[in-house]
Amino acid sequence: MKPDSNILRKIPVFSELEEHLIEKIAELTIIKKYAKNDIIFFEGDPGEAIHFVKSGKVKIFKTSEGGKEIIINILNPGDIFAEVTLFQKNTPYPASVEVIEEGEIGSIRNRDLERLISENPQLAVELLRAMAKKLKEVQQRVRELGSNDAIERTIRVLSALAKNHGSKTKDGIVLCKNITRQDMANLVGTTRETMSRILSKFSKEGLVEIKGRTIVIKNADALEEYYI
Repeated sequence: MKPDSNILRKIPVFSELEEHLIEKIAELTIIKKYAKNDIIFFEGDPGEAIHFVKSGKVKIFKTSEGGKEIIINILNPGDIFAEVTLFQKNTPYPASVEVIEEGEIGSIRNRDLERLISENPQLAVELLRAMAKKLKEVQQRVRELGSNDAIERTIRVLSALAKNHGSKTKDGIVLCKNITRQDMANLVGTTRETMSRILSKFSKEGLVEIKGRTIVIKNADALEEYYI
């Protein structure tokens, strides 16, 4: 399925491009539907395309030598991923991507996009900006995972999830219900048991409320100031 230009306008990396360029990108783009838990690609697969989230949510993760899953990021509609493979020949995907909320993913083959970039420097600039932003996000995740304090890392993850994936209600900020406790543990870089203990501690202190699989942040300011 091919997208129309209005869909691509909602992707930040393409939003400032001229209309004729948007239309050319639309001609190169394939939209595919994915169900929850579908794998878009695995770490190490040939890096043949860049992708963007049209709808739904995906998680980007790596697997350690011991088989432990480490979540790098969770992406929303409008986010692009695997763009690092664009300017490097024969580069495998550096991480795996799994769908955590069913939706549609757009894909553009690198060889087609490279041809378009060679004719349109504006597109190259926008993609480089996107890559610089992604590098900054990865560096932040490395710093967070370098912390020895699981509680501190949990606070940072909860704050990030609230900002990027939360929904404000009268009861607080409701996090995406499709983010499981295991996902939370993998984001924080700890075990599921430790994650459960930390969330239970926050619940008893009135910072969060646990409703089945859903986490509600009751007091975001107090959570962020927990160590201050």
